[in-house]
Amino acid sequence: MTMKRVFTLLFCCIFHAALSLVSAQAYVWKNGRPLVENPDSITFVTPDMSAQVTRITKDEHKNYTEIDFVYPTTDYQDKPVWMSAQLLVTDEQMTTKHISKMALYNHYTSFSSQECPTCGEFDMQLPAITLGIAVVSADYEGFGETGDRVQAYCYGEANARASLDALLAARDWLSAQGYTLSDSILNYGYSQGGQTTVAALKLTQSEYRNKVQFSKNIAGGGPYNLRLNYKKIIEWQTLKNAPVLPMTIITINELENFGLDYKDVFYEPLASNVKSWFISKKFNVDELADLIGTTQIDSFMQPAYTDTTTAEVRATLLEADKHRLTTGWVPDANTQIKLYHSMNDDVVVKENTLEMYQLFQQSGVTQAELDTTTLYGRHYEAGIVFTAQLMVDMSGW
Repeated sequence: MTMKRVFTLLFCCIFHAALSLVSAQAYVWKNGRPLVENPDSITFVTPDMSAQVTRITKDEHKNYTEIDFVYPTTDYQDKPVWMSAQLLVTDEQMTTKHISKMALYNHYTSFSSQECPTCGEFDMQLPAITLGIAVVSADYEGFGETGDRVQAYCYGEANARASLDALLAARDWLSAQGYTLSDSILNYGYSQGGQTTVAALKLTQSEYRNKVQFSKNIAGGGPYNLRLNYKKIIEWQTLKNAPVLPMTIITINELENFGLDYKDVFYEPLASNVKSWFISKKFNVDELADLIGTTQIDSFMQPAYTDTTTAEVRATLLEADKHRLTTGWVPDANTQIKLYHSMNDDVVVKENTLEMYQLFQQSGVTQAELDTTTLYGRHYEAGIVFTAQLMVDMSGW
């Protein structure tokens, strides 16, 4: 059972009664294809530009409203693009026009196009909104508004920038609607979202220092060192969440134009179906695992990619090193962060978080916490526990 399905059972489904607010807005839609007759008249992309609301959804049985919006940011190549995100605001916040606490939620890995926040992926946002904390969550590149692109899978900085620009755009929009906002902002996520959480923290302490600072950061089970994760998974020889490993190579090949022939990377039937299975985003992780048909790594990957000493793997890992968060920066000494990881994680190896915590320690961060006992079980099981633990951590924030 996928994380999404389990969370759906725990928290129930959101009923969508969409009300469109978009008519003839003068902004760019879908990767630069304009809706206006004269695209030269558009002043395009300033990172602090306000959101353009596309839909408001209110379920009378819920005490919050979902606001979907598009906003200007840059993609993984630092080129301007409009992406989509979601803002959840409580009824009380809408009545008082005041938001005392806000959270940036960075979502975990999605494989299906229907699994992003604006498509109804509700789970880890709910602990925050239940406690009266407004929540912003970006779809990331490859989903929602940019759904016709290959996803930027585990591209930490690119996804972090998408998240931060979504947060800033939402705050600008709220201010324009007459809301008063405090600067008390929480940053959190699990799995790929844990990686994005730390990457967002890193960006706020460099490029975004004068725009936003986080009061607290909570990251669980993140792949902070993709090189380490790849090599450890190869050592395991088997991977229950089989799609994770192919997605790493597919993303790098497609986004960095490596020019790989997938028949040199994978065995059939995967080799001939990368586009229809992965790039199409028609299938969730369970469905992809069924299509691959095996958890034995050397049964779906060619030897050149299961031997970490080959030139092929070395090239892949050099590219993956660009997204490494466990080296290359010095976090602010006053950073508040809590890192979680299950010692039985079967997708993101525990050494990722142990190494991440070591960087915070070496940087003199006295308010960095490492928790290796609260989360238990495999990756998805630990994610459910992480969601429950969020209620505890957020209650004390």
